[in-house]
Amino acid sequence: MKQEKRKKPIWVKPWGYTEGWLIVLGLFITGLALQLATGGLDRSALAWPVNLVVGIIFTLIIVLGWVFLKRKTPVAWLGSIPAAVTSIAMITFLVLLMGFTLQEDAQNPVWVQKLGLSNMVSSWPFIFGIIFFLTSLGMATVKRLIPFKGRNIGFFLNHAGLYIIIIGGMLGSADLKRYTMHLHEGEIVWYANDRHGHQVQMPLALELISFNMEEYNPKIAVIDPHSGRIIPETISEMFEIDKGNRGTIFGYDVEILEFHKLSGKIGDRYEPVNDFGAAPAAYVRATCEEGESTEGWISSGSFMMPHSLVDLNHVYDFSLAMTIPQASHYSSDVVLYTESGDVEEVRIEVNHPVSAEGWKLYQYSYDDRFGRWSPSTVIEAIRDPWLPFVYSGIYMVLIGSVYLMTLGKAPVKENGEQS
Repeated sequence: MKQEKRKKPIWVKPWGYTEGWLIVLGLFITGLALQLATGGLDRSALAWPVNLVVGIIFTLIIVLGWVFLKRKTPVAWLGSIPAAVTSIAMITFLVLLMGFTLQEDAQNPVWVQKLGLSNMVSSWPFIFGIIFFLTSLGMATVKRLIPFKGRNIGFFLNHAGLYIIIIGGMLGSADLKRYTMHLHEGEIVWYANDRHGHQVQMPLALELISFNMEEYNPKIAVIDPHSGRIIPETISEMFEIDKGNRGTIFGYDVEILEFHKLSGKIGDRYEPVNDFGAAPAAYVRATCEEGESTEGWISSGSFMMPHSLVDLNHVYDFSLAMTIPQASHYSSDVVLYTESGDVEEVRIEVNHPVSAEGWKLYQYSYDDRFGRWSPSTVIEAIRDPWLPFVYSGIYMVLIGSVYLMTLGKAPVKENGEQS
């Protein structure tokens, strides 16, 4: 008879997955207990230069721990595959929890906030999970430093790069500043507001010259004139308005006979103008299946002009309407003043920020009541001094991946197998 395979007792060398899952469970329970007791970590406590000191000390502990204690069972295990798998599983679980709850939302239930589920990045379970993962990642990285050749080079670049990205993102979050500056034409603004509405003085000032917006052409729609709602079954039939365009919507053949992107109403017609508050307008003809037709002007209107409809009274009490044009691109022309005395006229766009005094300025919003005629704009100011550090980690990962795909392949033996 075959002897039954005896199960290895836990916490006996060599450690494996069982010890890993127990460590994950212990970290999670300890983190929850600490979370309930303290309410989570205040990230501002890790602001510069504390975060730099913490990062250096943590990394030195990993390096020196492996160099001098690698023969110890817990340290050797931290550089193993079971440690990597269980730490990744813990982080994945916590990230999934984060995805199921609105982050930094005061409307979350009290129990969600107490458990740290509404601010996972600052919760103790997440912090313990990150420490476990980074320790395992760091140990595995140092483990492959010697000999520093062949595939070990690519492995080191990939894993060290990932380590830099994660530790830089976590420690640098305390120094990340994200404010909004509300600009009005003719006013110089040197302060910004944080997410709580508190004013913060900036090392730069902005003066709005003009707000610019480009819009997509509006679309033809059929609406209930009493409620203003678009008839649902016609949504898929809506088409873009432009002179000469033609389409079928709600059984009507609709033709665009005239179209003005910006216009003003003169009597019973619309004429192209570029005045403040001008709105798009189109002259349309709608013909039903029986051949009867109706025509007239439609307009989406603006804050200065009422909208215009063409009634479709053939069968239903519905109307032909024009949708409100959607913005395709918007930007702000501003004068930028810096503490160093520079004065420059710049254009700030959504995906093309302007850099000044260590800040990046993005086009963020505008007063949508006025649309393209908005007299104000909102600029987002972001300062992330750790971003270059994180980018260096990304470049290391990319270089390591290219190296492994090209120069870092294992040598091939004569029989065709890789060594």
